[in-house]
Amino acid sequence: MKRSRVAILSLCLVISLMGCSFKGQLSEVPAYDQVLVYDRPYDYTFLKTIEALNTFPEWVLEETDKNKGLIVIRNTQYGHLFDKDKWVARFNIRRLDKRKTSVSLDPSTQRIQQGGELLKRIDEVVNISSNIEGIQSASQAVS
Repeated sequence: MKRSRVAILSLCLVISLMGCSFKGQLSEVPAYDQVLVYDRPYDYTFLKTIEALNTFPEWVLEETDKNKGLIVIRNTQYGHLFDKDKWVARFNIRRLDKRKTSVSLDPSTQRIQQGGELLKRIDEVVNISSNIEGIQSASQAVS
């Protein structure tokens, strides 16, 4: 009876320490609260954001809802219990006006390890696409 109590108390102690160490790891990650703003229509920005996130290594699209302005991706790199396979990133896409849109990580997922890289990837894809279209428009105007 006494041994089982000691075993149970030891197990509880180990579980609580694991929980504390995991929370410590989560709080060490900076909050990626950057808001990307584009002079592009909502539909275009939503599509390019999906394109950027769909091609990011080790992450897969889990949910998209254009009406809510929501894109959810999940990390597929598996490891131990508290590894990245539990990480989900939720992106909010908002229409600011007719030709202006914003993209940001949802506050609930701003502390993921690759948050900055994901936002950078979105910015690169949207800006590269915008630059290519601008060059094509300029070449058509010259013709």
